[in-house]
Amino acid sequence: MIFSTARSFLNKKRYRYLIYTTLGVLLIGVFGFRYFEHWRWIDCLNYAVSTMVTTGNAGVLPESDSGKIFNVFYMFTSVILILFFVNTMNHHFQELRQSKEMKHQRHKHMVEKHVHETQISED
Repeated sequence: MIFSTARSFLNKKRYRYLIYTTLGVLLIGVFGFRYFEHWRWIDCLNYAVSTMVTTGNAGVLPESDSGKIFNVFYMFTSVILILFFVNTMNHHFQELRQSKEMKHQRHKHMVEKHVHETQISED
């Protein structure tokens, strides 16, 4: 179920672009913190991800003014992107649910039609 949902999500070009954009913003964060703060790569990744998902990381904070300014823009960009990502995922799941409901209705209609035709042929 999870894999089929993920596969159907990745099969749509607009959703793939959203994933690429998210990964791109994450990489900008990692390289930005590396450039401005000279942190270790793992610390840059950790801080970029925790900032992106809005949980924050009180153990590591930018110390330079340029790092703080970069962080402010990164936070705004990340929050907007994650909200868009969550909205897109919600839309995707609604589409799947509607698709399943439509298939169910078509199947129900076909069964009812078959039962009706069978009853008519028996009479």
